[in-house]
Amino acid sequence: MSATDAPEFDFIVVGGGSGGSAAAARLSEGGRFSVLLLEAGDDDKWIWFRVPLGAGFVLLKQRGLWRFQTEPEGNMAGRSMFWPRGRVLGGSSTVNGMLWVRGEPAEYDSWAGLGNAGWSYADVLPFLKRVESDPLGDPATRGTDGPVPISRYGSETLADAFHAACVEAGIPANPDYNGRSYEGVGYLQANIRDGLRMGGRETYLFQARTRGNLRIETGARARRILTEGRRAVGVAYEAGGALRSARAARAVVLSCGAVQTPQLLELSGIGDAQLLRRHGIDVVHHLPGVGENCRDHLHTRISFECRRPVTLNDILRNPLRKLAMGARFVFSRSGHMAACTAQIHALAKTDPALDRPDVKIQMHNLSAADPRHPTELRLDPFPGFGIGSFVLRPRSTGSIHIRSADPEEPPAIVANYLADPYDRATSVAALRLVRRIAAQPALRDLIVREVRPGPEATSDEALLDHIAKLGATSYHPIGTCRMGSDPMAVVDAELRVHGMDGLRIADASIMPTMVSSNTNAPSFMIGERCAQFLRDDARSNARPEDLR
Repeated sequence: MSATDAPEFDFIVVGGGSGGSAAAARLSEGGRFSVLLLEAGDDDKWIWFRVPLGAGFVLLKQRGLWRFQTEPEGNMAGRSMFWPRGRVLGGSSTVNGMLWVRGEPAEYDSWAGLGNAGWSYADVLPFLKRVESDPLGDPATRGTDGPVPISRYGSETLADAFHAACVEAGIPANPDYNGRSYEGVGYLQANIRDGLRMGGRETYLFQARTRGNLRIETGARARRILTEGRRAVGVAYEAGGALRSARAARAVVLSCGAVQTPQLLELSGIGDAQLLRRHGIDVVHHLPGVGENCRDHLHTRISFECRRPVTLNDILRNPLRKLAMGARFVFSRSGHMAACTAQIHALAKTDPALDRPDVKIQMHNLSAADPRHPTELRLDPFPGFGIGSFVLRPRSTGSIHIRSADPEEPPAIVANYLADPYDRATSVAALRLVRRIAAQPALRDLIVREVRPGPEATSDEALLDHIAKLGATSYHPIGTCRMGSDPMAVVDAELRVHGMDGLRIADASIMPTMVSSNTNAPSFMIGERCAQFLRDDARSNARPEDLR
């Protein structure tokens, strides 16, 4: 089918993840606009996509995932790092850990300070509230009637001990880190309701998919953006073994995520001209920042043997206890299966003199030699737990670029972990803070010993070696289509691709810096904002009869 006789929609959204589901759902509200949502994955109803504890199991399998690998990382013992992304309706919101962390207000303010008007915390707060439904939060700062329900984890032996130990170590208690104050230790919030995951598919798209003006095509792999001059006019994609195309009368919205949005732009001739020509791709628009500024949170755990058999190690290795855990979930939608492996975290300062938290410390209710191995989870043969940490605002930047003009070939991912001295120093300081928390009376009595790296690892060099050998992605890639106004920026403050008409981006790739948090909640907000920009633009350019 040629581009000229393809079906036409007002908007085409490419990617059904957090940003894409929010954008498509909001654009289809009211029935005025026709919307096509293209998702490469299937609308897979596999039970492990809904059961919260199943997230760890999903990451070991092929189903519903893009199983990307980075290039060998020089500062990570030469390892190629596993970078999974969701390949299913709902995108990564269908396979992630469901931790609901909206981001640090000060970091949104820094986005505005970089020249991105309209992205301060005061500007984005209404959209963060629009996303969520939190019955326990302060309505001044929390949403109460949004599509995504928010729940809070409650008391549990290890989590309670960790909370008390953090307070003993000088970290303030914080009952709502998504509220008025960001810093402190608090029980995690999650997009879970009645013990089940509530990602983009179960929230935004569940409400929207019955609308006659929204068409969702799954198993639809975008090949390239169709352009006429410097205007995006549609998308070419493959579905059911056939090549197809669709036209967009108003705009194409890319929501493929920080890995695949830059890949699709480059395959479409939008990116660094030299790179495109090297791969035999005709240059539509020279935009050198595409694929640059890649950032991720590097997660490293210290593992401990626990004095009491209260960890997932004990439950998962005992058939009767595992059966009891399953029965509790089936009959009451509660217990360990209704949560991920982390139930509490601390947003903390490694130095009291700092004006903002610089690290996240998170307890995990299991231990293993390599807890984020891509294909297997071998739990320690004793009660064990881990305390992980990462630098909230990493300064090391890498890149994501195509290897060839073949859309089936995964892009080259260079995370460039620990390249910046600040990241190395702060990562080591985070591990030292973990040990200080573990040494507090509230937690110390539950610990038999530190298993890895072990108490003999005391120097900065030894701790950096531990990070290099066991550090892993936090599944938070951002920044590869950075928002800004300088020559290396890819989108402007209304998410329009610089130098292109009819093309916007609504996913974590537009983040100029890490928003000091997990990335799922901010990605929903970005989708909300993109839809609002497009609706406002359509209204301002409408004919009088269109507004009746």
